[in-house]
Amino acid sequence: MKSPWKSFGTLEPEREYLVLASSIPPRSLSSTWRMFRGASAVRRQLAQTEGIVGFSLLAEPLRKRYATLSVWADDAALEAFAGAEPHHALMGSLAPEMGPTKFVRWSIRGADGRPSWSDALARLA
Repeated sequence: MKSPWKSFGTLEPEREYLVLASSIPPRSLSSTWRMFRGASAVRRQLAQTEGIVGFSLLAEPLRKRYATLSVWADDAALEAFAGAEPHHALMGSLAPEMGPTKFVRWSIRGADGRPSWSDALARLA
């Protein structure tokens, strides 16, 4: 299940943006439940974060597969979000319960439009 793309701004055609795709594999179904509970707080954090352009989540609980896809104004905005609460604390508390996480970053121009899940998943593979 993919969440609908949540936009917080429009892509300016001539501007360059940072895209982040992440794969977050929980080791167990119990850690999946903790991740779900924390995700709503992180979504609220995203809505208040300067520099987020948009994001979507992929959740396949029975396959223990979760991924994120987000577009940022720049690296500084992404780093500020990642280091702020509640994201920072949630990731720290879940880290021992996660399999190997993977992060892929690339740049797009606003004229390219938002990135696709098919492209993000191919980059994560």
